[in-house]
Amino acid sequence: INPGNKDVKVEFKSGRGTLPTRKGSNRVTTSKYKWYNFVFKNLYEQMHKFGNVYFFAISLIMYLGEVTPLYVGTIKAFSTLGVLLMMMAVSAIMAGLDDLKRHENDREINHSQAHCLVPNNTPNKFFDSKAKNWEDVNVGDVLIIKEDEPLPADLLPLYCSGEGGNCYVSTANLDGETNLKLKTAPSATQAKFAESEIKAGKKDVENLLPVVHKLSGTVVAEEPSGNIHDFKGSLTIDGSSKSLGASQLLLRGTVLRNTAVCIGIVVYCGGNTRMILNSRPAPSKLSSLEFFTNTSMKLILVVQALLALLSSVLHDHHKGYFHHLWYVFPRKDLWLSDLPAYWLTFFTLFSNLMPISLYPTTEFCNAMQSFFIKNDRDMYHQDESGDFAARARSSNLCTELGQVKYIFSDKTGTLTQNVMELKRLSIGGKTYGTLSQQDGFNGKEEVEKSRQTKDQKPAVDAFLEALSVAHTVMATQKDNELIYEAESPDEHALVTAAGNLGFRFLQRKGDTLFCKVQDQQNPREKSYKILATNAFSSARKRMSVLVQYTDEGNKKQDPKFMLLVKGADNVMLERAVGGDGDSSTTSSTTNHAKLKEDLREFSKEGLRTLVIGSKQLDEKFVKDWVREYEEANRMTHGREEALEKAAEKLEKDITILGATAIEDKLQDDVPETISKIRQAGIKLWVLTGDKLETARNIGFSTKVLDNFMNIQVIDEDEEGGVTLDKAVESLCISVSQGREGAIMVTGKQLTRILGNSGEKKKFLDSAQLCKVLIACRVSPMQKAECVRLVREGIPGAAKPSWRLWRKGKDPPITLAIGDGANDVPMIQEAQVGVGIAGREGRQSVNNSDFAVGQFKHLQQLLFVHGRWNYLRACKYTKFTFWRNMVQVLIMFSYTWSSGFSGTVLFEDWLRLTFNGFGTIPVLALGAFDQDIAKDAALAHPHLYEVGRDGKELNVRKTLETFGSAVIHASIIVSLSLLAYPGMVLWGSGDYYTFGSAVYTCLLVDLTCRVAFLTSSHNKYTIGAIMFTLCGYMFFLVAYPCVKFMADIFEPNMYMVPYHMVSSYYFWFYLLASPLLAVAIDVFVTFAKQHLQPTAVDMLLHDSRLRVDACEYEPLTMFPESCQPNKTRGAPPTGTDAAADGKCQLDLSRYGQQELPCKRVHFTARGVATFLGFVGLVLLLLGLLAYHQSQAAAQVRLVYGDSGNGLTNLAGERPMGTKDDEFFGPKHCKRGTYAKELVCNVKVPREMKPPILVYYGLGSFYQNFVTYLKSEVPAELAGKTVSESARAFKCRGEHTRKLGSKSIVPCGSKATSLFNDTLTITGMDISKTNVAWPSDVARYSNPTDYPKRENTLWMHDLYPNVVSAEKGVKSEAFVQWMRPAALGRVWNAYGWLLKDLHAGDNLELKIHDEFVTPNGSSKMLVLTERNLLGGRHDGLGLCFMVCGVNCFGMMAVALFMNSRMHGHKTKH
Repeated sequence: INPGNKDVKVEFKSGRGTLPTRKGSNRVTTSKYKWYNFVFKNLYEQMHKFGNVYFFAISLIMYLGEVTPLYVGTIKAFSTLGVLLMMMAVSAIMAGLDDLKRHENDREINHSQAHCLVPNNTPNKFFDSKAKNWEDVNVGDVLIIKEDEPLPADLLPLYCSGEGGNCYVSTANLDGETNLKLKTAPSATQAKFAESEIKAGKKDVENLLPVVHKLSGTVVAEEPSGNIHDFKGSLTIDGSSKSLGASQLLLRGTVLRNTAVCIGIVVYCGGNTRMILNSRPAPSKLSSLEFFTNTSMKLILVVQALLALLSSVLHDHHKGYFHHLWYVFPRKDLWLSDLPAYWLTFFTLFSNLMPISLYPTTEFCNAMQSFFIKNDRDMYHQDESGDFAARARSSNLCTELGQVKYIFSDKTGTLTQNVMELKRLSIGGKTYGTLSQQDGFNGKEEVEKSRQTKDQKPAVDAFLEALSVAHTVMATQKDNELIYEAESPDEHALVTAAGNLGFRFLQRKGDTLFCKVQDQQNPREKSYKILATNAFSSARKRMSVLVQYTDEGNKKQDPKFMLLVKGADNVMLERAVGGDGDSSTTSSTTNHAKLKEDLREFSKEGLRTLVIGSKQLDEKFVKDWVREYEEANRMTHGREEALEKAAEKLEKDITILGATAIEDKLQDDVPETISKIRQAGIKLWVLTGDKLETARNIGFSTKVLDNFMNIQVIDEDEEGGVTLDKAVESLCISVSQGREGAIMVTGKQLTRILGNSGEKKKFLDSAQLCKVLIACRVSPMQKAECVRLVREGIPGAAKPSWRLWRKGKDPPITLAIGDGANDVPMIQEAQVGVGIAGREGRQSVNNSDFAVGQFKHLQQLLFVHGRWNYLRACKYTKFTFWRNMVQVLIMFSYTWSSGFSGTVLFEDWLRLTFNGFGTIPVLALGAFDQDIAKDAALAHPHLYEVGRDGKELNVRKTLETFGSAVIHASIIVSLSLLAYPGMVLWGSGDYYTFGSAVYTCLLVDLTCRVAFLTSSHNKYTIGAIMFTLCGYMFFLVAYPCVKFMADIFEPNMYMVPYHMVSSYYFWFYLLASPLLAVAIDVFVTFAKQHLQPTAVDMLLHDSRLRVDACEYEPLTMFPESCQPNKTRGAPPTGTDAAADGKCQLDLSRYGQQELPCKRVHFTARGVATFLGFVGLVLLLLGLLAYHQSQAAAQVRLVYGDSGNGLTNLAGERPMGTKDDEFFGPKHCKRGTYAKELVCNVKVPREMKPPILVYYGLGSFYQNFVTYLKSEVPAELAGKTVSESARAFKCRGEHTRKLGSKSIVPCGSKATSLFNDTLTITGMDISKTNVAWPSDVARYSNPTDYPKRENTLWMHDLYPNVVSAEKGVKSEAFVQWMRPAALGRVWNAYGWLLKDLHAGDNLELKIHDEFVTPNGSSKMLVLTERNLLGGRHDGLGLCFMVCGVNCFGMMAVALFMNSRMHGHKTKH
């Protein structure tokens, strides 16, 4: 590459390039990662996600709280970092597997073999053909390419075995075009090889090698670019320089076809090839769901910060009370002051408010939704061109399919079949043929008659001659049949029709074109030398060829020159003799009035028109023009502009020969599809290159337009056209009268409107008044500009926004659909791009987000998949936020019971499972849920409004979700607090067991919530819920109930599940909480359906419609070419599950989303039955709980008064306690020594053994975070622990040492042991079975106990409670070390094993040793313990009240239903 102008200069001598060979110069790498950078690069990519950065930062803050005194860390970093790493690992594995496939593909391509010519020093043998890896091919290498071989680099062909040095290549892999392209070797080199072939008498590669050896010259090519349709360069050989164009460049990725061999020299390789430079990633499109998620997470971050601020302020307000508690010992070594330090504490505590699992949930559900789209048999298309199954190339946009507000559609090949047939002709003022259902052109006989008359024959022959010559079609012979390869269906149709009418194009040889003229008088073969071809472009809208020919029968005459042109009527008539652009019209000039009339008639019939013209030229003008043309062609810079300028000089003063009219038939079910699109409230813009009249006719035939519309044509130059201002005025009147409006606008007017900001806004406002807009004569870039106009200019509510001040600023969801390369800009500009696998290749498919075989498949794509996917996404997104809100609200409420210290209610490893068990059930909902059946969704397109208007994911729905979260959290918290007293008396009221019980209830509640949200239940949705519950049960068995597992992770969790399920109160709580919460959800949903019914609700009220049936038609048989794939499992990771002609659909019920299921709809009878059932259950539970509470006799003695009266927190007098059961400090007096209290109480009624004796402290915060963590589990297990480890866990030196002696075990819990003792005169208190046997078993005294020097053991500190023999295995100590869950302590003291009779007087002697903080009380309780513990009427009364409320809701539901039926009957 020359450093000056960046052009590539390749010098070759004796058939060899002079550039040094570079190994790997042609290597192409599409993979993203190397083995050495995978971890770091993937980590870098994943850290671009807001959620991942957030949780990494939170984990870092948590870790600092663990290892430094920055703040009070209450959550272990691993509990958040572990979840983050798992989620990131899943994403990394998926990315790695995808990249492995890329590596395999790269390796396969780079190691492909190319035939390279290498020197051979053997006499008379100049070269050997040596296999060379593609990656080692270098610029200057001479390659031999054989038929059907792909090209490894960009080559300049030196020789092609085809006629005249021609060869054909397939560019399908490059640009998606299915037709073959003609390429030509430079005549200077081809001629040398042709001489060798003539001498040898045969075409043999070996005979051509000496010619290669003799070749020397220089190739100058333009700097590398991605333009695959253009090339500028020059070839200098034997001192002569020739220009090179696109036809002299063979591109990498193309395949040689219909040509035996080609010899070429490499001019570009590796990253400089057109294929690699042209490959660019599709534009990144952010779905509205991703927008919602990102915006919501930012809002949640603010809410989390505010919630943390509120909690830290509450802590700061109450810290004065807690700082005087001698057993709490607040941290005084914090680096930060209390307010910011505890803000960090609570900020990390509430970090679960951010839904980290939403990312993988979304990815999984998107993958499943893509899988179902790709396997939908109703979107499988088969015709003569092959099979095509739907494709989902952008899985993150699956939900966008359910929110489309605007559809931008191409016409040709999208609404029509792109199967062109010539139907009518206009020649010399006469029309031929009629529009009929008959295939082909039915005016052949009329044309033949005209050719037999002297006055009409010249005009008809000239017209047909132009059709047979003015084109770029290639002709090949296959099985003695002439086959045309055309760049467009129009050209194919015209050339084919011309052949049928007597002018048959035969072949091309070099620059000569041959035609066979079938003439009764003079059948002959004519040849034309093509001097120049001015190619068609969307800007020029015409093409022309300059030919040299001689009259038949007189070859000696001077050659004649003629220009043949065809193009759009507007550009052709402007350049015609006597046309719109000719001001010198004379009486002899052809009158075009009849032609215009014919064109208007053709357009009204919906036919595509082209005007044909010619022009005779003199030799001098042609020579001068050809010289200018060749100079322009040789230019390496500005060639296109120079060629267009030269063509403009030539293409004027054209004689119009006539016009063609081609029919492009509608695709199947297009009118029905468009009708449903309009019923769905989606606005349709049809953007086409056709004339206005053609577009209008197609509009009516496709039901885009109808006779009831007010159709405004914005172009005064057109018949019935008006200005934009008048159109707006008329449309406003129509809308006010309830009449639909439509706009038709021409490309000329659109250019003017888009160039003026004021006009643009006015045009956009008028477009919003219309259901339909048709733009005619528009270019590909104008199509994209129309999409951009709507996206940037129209405010919409479809895209949810949390920021109320941005209301109305979010663009509506746009969908663009097309089938050709000219539709690619529009497809990429739209939010959702849909490509149709039509006859114009695969470029639209390759650049789309989704691809289908026919326009009618939009029904299935939007109304079924789109709608389902949108509702599924809304459900799992709202559920994920709801789930985390419920958890955080529970944790926030617990801070009030834990002294605002930041204690986490749920143990860390238990909390770690929340995102896993909380995500599994919703995955099935996100993949399989169907609110209505497929047939119902298709039959009622208006149901699409739910996504179109964003009705399920907006601020209102989010507030409803938050309200539901508050209700569920309140129910769980309230019932857990009411169940706590009963759980305590059964030994399950400690912090770990209570937290596990609440967590279990939360998990059951969220699975019930998923079941409630699921509209259709199948084996996968039910299985996911069961798997979640069973998986959680297995976790409870495998972790806390296995000793070595508990010892590793959290020793205090050992056997917690066993004691949790041993409490009947737990089961009552577990059953009632979800039932009550779901009952409220059902009632609220039913009320909303009656007071504010949706379209689906109103449809379901009509009993005649069976839209809720889960019944499906039997699976239909498919063509033999489609091989069903019965495999079930995870969806494929590739983007294209089905390739053309290789259909691999999963035709099982699973793959077709037709699993047997049961849909649940809220009927009045069903709702009333459910609410009545829940009410009855709660009432029975309440009666049972109340009966058990009242049945438990008790004696309650408060002997240490708080000084503040009775406190609810202390539970000194639980609900239902009678006066004769309660005894206060006045019943006690001092005994024989200072610390002895003698209390006399009277048994109020019979009490049967065993009678539980327990003590109570209140308020006493064993759940205060610094107290809770102040222990060394290894020390309690009898292991020797370093002093540094003791200091880290047991903060506060007085909890580790007393004087010079160490306290073992250390910690606030151990050094605050309750050491009051009790004796009852005349009775023995059994002090066994008060602690968990599992705890007693895991506690152990050290091996040197009690002989260790300078050590104080528990029996030294508390000799009345802890015996020297048992040490830490004393049950009183073991039980104390299991902290209470709430701010009070109720611990078992012992058992009375004899009857107590009503009226018995008991003398209780209490050794009052334990010092209570100011404001706390002490009590002793004797109680019978039944199934639900002891006396506490609260839970039973609450159940009964809730049951009565359920009956009330049932009555309201029945009343609402009766009112609705009465209203229907009245009307």
